[in-house]
Amino acid sequence: MLKGIFSKIIYLFYVLIIVAIALEVFLRFFSPVPVRLKGNEVVLPKNQKYTLPNEKFTKLSKNAIHTKNSVGFRGEEWDVNSKRTKIIFIGGSTTECFFIDDNKHWPFLVSKKMGPQFLVNNAGLNGHSTKGHIALLNGYLSELKPDYAFFLIGINDMATTENGGNSFDAKLTEKNAEYYVLQIEEYSRLVNLIHSFYRSYQAFKLGVRDNAEWNLKKQYNQKYLSQDEMNKVLNLHKKAQIHYAESVMTLINICKKNAVKPIFITQPLLFGEGIDPTSGIDLGSYEVYNMSGKQYFQKLEMYNQTLSDLCKEQNIKCIDLAKLLPKDSKYFFDDMHFSDAGCVKVSEIIAENWKN
Repeated sequence: MLKGIFSKIIYLFYVLIIVAIALEVFLRFFSPVPVRLKGNEVVLPKNQKYTLPNEKFTKLSKNAIHTKNSVGFRGEEWDVNSKRTKIIFIGGSTTECFFIDDNKHWPFLVSKKMGPQFLVNNAGLNGHSTKGHIALLNGYLSELKPDYAFFLIGINDMATTENGGNSFDAKLTEKNAEYYVLQIEEYSRLVNLIHSFYRSYQAFKLGVRDNAEWNLKKQYNQKYLSQDEMNKVLNLHKKAQIHYAESVMTLINICKKNAVKPIFITQPLLFGEGIDPTSGIDLGSYEVYNMSGKQYFQKLEMYNQTLSDLCKEQNIKCIDLAKLLPKDSKYFFDDMHFSDAGCVKVSEIIAENWKN
């Protein structure tokens, strides 16, 4: 009996090996899910076009079109030899503006305000922290040769601090289990696909879904962290500022090495102190992720302050969008992502302040 069970296990093992090999070969020719990380490299979504119904949103255009060019960025085709001033905007989802139409995301609107003498691309990638931006620069900056690189950063580094690091950060910082998975992933399309699904599942558990608009009046609660709990959270983020500053300095040094002028932008948040002019909701007492809006903004403001201080120290331009953008829900469709109206306002602020 045991011999029979053992034989079945061996048979199943061989079947799984054959299926895995077949899938590996298949995925070399066709990948059903585009991935943005392969090992320790950023894989850009080249020549992609997404049609987005946006049925759940009232603050975004319906039937939006999101297009990636041959580099993998949003915007017109990149021409390294162009005599125009070349600019790339780098950041996470608040820069990529995935659900916003090609003609309405804020980097595009900034380009229109700058004029035809500028060649502008949106290099935002959903979920990327400064570690991802560093990898993007190392992989592509010397080839693209932009004149300016704008960075809207902070929110994903804050999230990374709380969630123990994302898979990309783990690759660069410590040799844990996921580090070795990423090593194998460099050679196996199957492992790469499975790991992509795993990352998506992790994001889903954390509530990183970007697929629904917040209704402040329907969602209003008052559940806060105690002062002791909040102090622990703030201490965690305070310790993280050393590493955050190091990452920002790395971005600065890579830009300088490639003769690119960096410009940084602090991350706005809907919540914090004050009353929302559109809904009348108190944005400081509103409950966000089991804490008050004021507590939530306190965390992010640490990263904004570190960025502002470092830019001042290094004599680098920093646009304090977190302070310049009004805290008004008409400019956001959730806690951090911009609405169509928000993109218009952000573009006005960036265009007005980037040279001042």
